[in-house]
Amino acid sequence: MQPVMTSTEVKTTESLTFEEYLERYDSYEGGRTEWLAGKVAVYPYPMSNNVQHNQILAFFTTLLTLFLGFTRLGKIVIAGVPMKYSDDHPAREPDLMILLTAHLGRIADKYVDGIADVVIEIVSPESVARDHVDKFREFERAGVPEYWMFDPMREDAAIWALDEHGRYRRVPLDAQGRLVSPLLPGFTLPPSVLWLDTLPDGQDLWDLLQTMLVNAGR
Repeated sequence: MQPVMTSTEVKTTESLTFEEYLERYDSYEGGRTEWLAGKVAVYPYPMSNNVQHNQILAFFTTLLTLFLGFTRLGKIVIAGVPMKYSDDHPAREPDLMILLTAHLGRIADKYVDGIADVVIEIVSPESVARDHVDKFREFERAGVPEYWMFDPMREDAAIWALDEHGRYRRVPLDAQGRLVSPLLPGFTLPPSVLWLDTLPDGQDLWDLLQTMLVNAGR
């Protein structure tokens, strides 16, 4: 499945430097904001109103924190932190980012200074065009090695990885039909679990993690 090819943004006309943006929008009630290379975008739908979005985000936050902790492959950065890599490009605030251990120095106090190794977005009704088109193109051009996009409305889970030409190619599922990450050896996840009414927790989550750790040789 190729990304949806439509695009919209909700913008203000306010012009700010990135440093001014960090100061003024340290917190924002009733929505989310992003710095778009000198302009501020305000998205009026709070992420907390989307329960499915929050549940998937919580699931990945827990799973990846444990997986990265056991494997020592890197760390995650949770929603609300800008990824600033150029004055001429937007500093997006992905749902999750992964920084490999060699790149942990890119994590500053209030932002990621440079590109993350993995960017993760969970698509909401109001973010379809932004996630499928705008961010897809931006992350590809910026050289973000992997873009993970999970779309509950289409029940589509994809890991996109840069090829030798710097273009995103969808990573095929493995022989067991699981998502795999070229950057994270051992990471395997059946995409169907993401669309369950109740996401894995407790023992079920631990079983998923154990399988990944075995695959990673831990």
